[in-house]
Amino acid sequence: MTSNPSKSKQSLRRRIAGTFILMALILCSFFSLSSYVAVEMAEAKLIDHNLDKLTNQIIGQYLSNDKYELPPDITFYVDDDIPETFRKLPNGIHEIEIGETELHVVVRNMNNHRFVLSDDTTDFEDTELLIFIAVTAGFFASMLLSIFLGLASSKLIIAPVTALAEAVERNDDPSELPSLDTQNEIGMLARAFAKRTNQLQRFLADEKLFTGDVSHELRTPLTIMLGASELLKVQLAGSPDELAVAERIRRVAAEASERVGALLLLSQSPETLGGSQLSLTHLIEREIERCQQLLGDKPVQIVFEDVGDVWVYARTELAGIAIGNLLRNACQYTEQGTVKIKLAAHQLTIEDNGPGVPENVRARLFERFVRGKENPHVGSGLGLAIVKRVADHLGWQIEHQTPDGGGSRFILTFPSEPVSTTV
Repeated sequence: MTSNPSKSKQSLRRRIAGTFILMALILCSFFSLSSYVAVEMAEAKLIDHNLDKLTNQIIGQYLSNDKYELPPDITFYVDDDIPETFRKLPNGIHEIEIGETELHVVVRNMNNHRFVLSDDTTDFEDTELLIFIAVTAGFFASMLLSIFLGLASSKLIIAPVTALAEAVERNDDPSELPSLDTQNEIGMLARAFAKRTNQLQRFLADEKLFTGDVSHELRTPLTIMLGASELLKVQLAGSPDELAVAERIRRVAAEASERVGALLLLSQSPETLGGSQLSLTHLIEREIERCQQLLGDKPVQIVFEDVGDVWVYARTELAGIAIGNLLRNACQYTEQGTVKIKLAAHQLTIEDNGPGVPENVRARLFERFVRGKENPHVGSGLGLAIVKRVADHLGWQIEHQTPDGGGSRFILTFPSEPVSTTV
């Protein structure tokens, strides 16, 4: 089973790991910035402040003609003794680099004298560089550790949710769902899933029993009606007008019996249905003949375009109920014009130029008992819902479109492999 990249990017595990890593990035960045500021403040305090203080002391001793001693790495210059490198520096404290030597230089003008005191801080700068390297290395090491811990922790945290999701996707028995006995949020979720699944299974079982029982009970009176209509046809053989009525009764009873059989099939699981190669061309022609009765005297023409005999693997009863419902809808709602049927290798299109589907019901078109506000009393609102259910049972796809000229267009798409072939 292949994974969906978009789902992978939005997975809960990735979100938890991403949040953990982002938090670590913010904390490490804050710590590194704090370390940098602390080092700079230490430099200002330990070197610049002390150097400024020492400069004041030595200049005072010099002006008082007192003897003074310079600490190691400290050099004191006065007036003409000042090296050319320092002569153009303004008053204040400066950091300069001469070759590989780092110097902190204090420049003062007092009592018509110019004083320069320099401190060789190469060792301190090297130490400062080592500190920054250590902080940088610690930053990246912390980030790598955060990534590892984030992925590991998210996997550990999300493991029960993943196990529950996989069990639900496998359609495991509710009693076998993981974490049912766990006293936390995952356990609550698992128990809620199990409870809802049990309810749905009971509902589906009741629905299947009801559909099967109703279909079974309807078959008996329909069989009697078919037998009676056959007998009536024999008795009315000499009366053509009455014979036509008897034939119509027989045909309607046969159609009703076929629909009842299809409903009985819908109560079964799709995996147990089976089927055979079915000629859709012949099936559509039969449904067109049945729909002619609905048109009566309406100026409506049914146009059938096909590419040859198209075959699909399906049950005749189910395919007939899906295509028949779409055709009957088109004929019922079209007052004049054309109902177009186009059969291609893997697709059937039924289009009419009737009033079309109201915009207020398009989003829920295939739901039960959905009808337009403009015609709330026309139809039962079940036809398209049955078509959708049959299509799902057969593995077909159904789609509704609104043509530019108005009306409705329904498209049935059949599986291309391995069940559909064109002869």
